[in-house]
Amino acid sequence: MDSNVLIAALKEDEVDNERCSEILGRVPDAFVLSEPSIVYQEVCGVLARRVGMDVADRARKELDLIIHPSLLVDCDRNFCTSAYHLCSRYDIYAIDAMYLKVALDNNAVLVSLDRKDFIEKVNAEGPGIEAYHVSDFPC
Repeated sequence: MDSNVLIAALKEDEVDNERCSEILGRVPDAFVLSEPSIVYQEVCGVLARRVGMDVADRARKELDLIIHPSLLVDCDRNFCTSAYHLCSRYDIYAIDAMYLKVALDNNAVLVSLDRKDFIEKVNAEGPGIEAYHVSDFPC
């Protein structure tokens, strides 16, 4: 699950808030999250800027609860250098490549709000994993 799904689930005025909240509500009973560590900056940084520090701090605590430490992938040099080739292969943004790399490495399902520039491009290449826009995610 990329950061935009988590942000939309936590930010009530987002268009897809209800659907994202429904998906996030299935963690950890129906599935577990595996995320790149950059998710903390993306989620908490956006919430701090758009909503406020109190919401960002609550989000950080929530992320600590729903992402098991062993499934949080450190975005170190080795990880980043192993992910950037995905930008070229799938014609996707660098940050999206990190989420895709985690999904590929863990044979996980990928969920995003970015249909056109991420999910459609990934699925067009047949990555060997399931990749969904939130509206298509089976609940």
